[in-house]
Amino acid sequence: GPVRLSHWQSEGVEASILAELAKRASGPVCLLLACLLSLISAARTCRVFKLRPLSFIWSKLSVCGQLGHRLGQLALVFSTQKAESPAQLMRKANVLVSVLLDVALGLALLSWLHGKDRIGQLAEALVPVADHVAEALQHLLQWLMGAPAGLKMNRALDQVLGRFFLYHLHLWISYVHLLSPFIEHILWHVGLSACLGLTVALSTLSDIIALLTFHIYCFYVYGARLYCLKICGLSSLWRLFRGKKWNVLRQRVDSCSYDLDQLFIGTLLFTVLLFLLPTTALYYLVFTLLRLLVVAVQGLIHLLVDLVNSLPLYSLGLRLCRPYRLAAGVKFRVLEHEAGRPLRLLMQINPLPYGRVVHAYRLPSCGCHPTHSWGSLCRKLFFGELIYPWRQRGDKQD
Repeated sequence: GPVRLSHWQSEGVEASILAELAKRASGPVCLLLACLLSLISAARTCRVFKLRPLSFIWSKLSVCGQLGHRLGQLALVFSTQKAESPAQLMRKANVLVSVLLDVALGLALLSWLHGKDRIGQLAEALVPVADHVAEALQHLLQWLMGAPAGLKMNRALDQVLGRFFLYHLHLWISYVHLLSPFIEHILWHVGLSACLGLTVALSTLSDIIALLTFHIYCFYVYGARLYCLKICGLSSLWRLFRGKKWNVLRQRVDSCSYDLDQLFIGTLLFTVLLFLLPTTALYYLVFTLLRLLVVAVQGLIHLLVDLVNSLPLYSLGLRLCRPYRLAAGVKFRVLEHEAGRPLRLLMQINPLPYGRVVHAYRLPSCGCHPTHSWGSLCRKLFFGELIYPWRQRGDKQD
C-alpha cells in the first residue's frame, strides 16, 4: 500500500513536550557517560595493568575481553560526536539495543540464580561432581596402567606415567576440598557479574570451566609435550638413518654424511623411541579427547556470546515492524492498461531480506575463540601441538 510517514509531533502537545525534554536532557547525560567511560578507559590503560602478570591474565580471561568489548561499544553509543551517515546511526542503535537486551537478560539470570537459594544448591552439588569426575579419571588412569583394550604397553613407562598423573589428580582433589567452604561465597560474588549482562556471565562461566578443568589441561599438556618430543626425535633420527639432515638456514632437507658411531647411536635411539611411542600416544590420545570435550563446551559458550554481541537486533526489529525503512528496491505493478487511457501503475517497496539485514548490519564480535580449519586442527593433533580455546585479542572479527 502507500507509504505512511509519521512524526512525533503528530501525537499531540504532550508528545512534543516529552520529546523536547528528552532531546535537551540527552546532551548532558551523554556527556557525563562519555566522561565516565573515558576515565575507565584511562584507568584501564594505566601502567599497572600493563605489567606482565596482569596483562597476561587480561589477555587470557574471556570475561576481561568481553568487558573491554562492552566498554568500547558504550563509548561508541555515548560519544558526543554526531553520526555522519545513516549507517553509523544504525550501528549506534544496534549497539544500544544489544547492550540493553544483554543487561536485561543478565538481570533475569541474576534474579533466577538468587531466587530459592539456587546458589547454595549449586555450591553443594559442585564438590560431589568434582569428586565424581576425579573418581572417573582415577579409574581411567588405572585402566591405562593395566592392559587397555588388550594392548601390550611398556610396563615401566606405563607405571611412571600413571603414577605421575594420579599424583596430580590427588593434588587437584585436595585443592578442591580446601576451597569447598568458600565455594558458595565465590559463586555468590561471581553471580553478581550477571548484572553487567548475560554475555559477561557466560564469559565468566567459560573461565570457571577452564579453572575447574585445569587438571585435565595439565594432563593434556604433559601428554602433548611428551608425544611431540618423541615425534620430533623420531623424525630427526629417521633423517639421520637415511643420511639426511634439516638445513635450518635454507629450511629444507639436505644430504649429510654421518660417522659410524653416529649412525649406531641414532639407530639405537630410534628403536627405543619407536617402541615407547605407543604407550605415550595412548595417554596423549585419551587426554586429548578430554581436552577437546572441554574446548567444545567453551566453544559453544563463545558462539552464544558472539551471537548476542553481533546480532543487529534494532535492524531486525525495524525490518519486522517497518519494512519500508529498509528497502532493497521498488517494483511496479500495472493496474490499468487500456488504449487511449493513461497507464496506471502501483509502486511497491521491496523490503530487504532478513539474511541481508543481518549481513549488512552485523556488529563486530569479541573474537575470543580460535577458528581452526579441520586440516590445521588434524595437523596440530597429529604432531602434538597445543589446542587453545582462545585467540589473540587483536584478531577481532568484523
